[in-house]
Amino acid sequence: MTTKRIISIEDNTASAEYLNIAIDMLGFEHKNFDNAKEGIAFIETNGADLVLMDVQLPEMDGYEATRILKSKFPHLPVIIQTAYAMKGDKEKAFESGCDDYVAKPISLKILKEKIIAQIEKN
Repeated sequence: MTTKRIISIEDNTASAEYLNIAIDMLGFEHKNFDNAKEGIAFIETNGADLVLMDVQLPEMDGYEATRILKSKFPHLPVIIQTAYAMKGDKEKAFESGCDDYVAKPISLKILKEKIIAQIEKN
């Protein structure tokens, strides 16, 4: 069995490091990008098994990046994560095409559950 590749698109250094440690502990391959354009370009060339997408990103927000990814890779699971969990954000995330949504700070237990659930669906 090949190791699943998780791509995170997260511009906050502390959050990116947390995801790196957490995903490594879960036994998955991981690569982070601090902007959506680079992350999308990597996925187009190298593929991915799941994407963890921040909402607040430079140049292009996570909603737009999710729409682009889903238009190209409809079966690629995308979990949107945001520190700004305001009323309506969850709905906006699902309207953009994401498969799941999580508010920061993300517990390791919840992150593991959401990642496993999405990877097992595919």
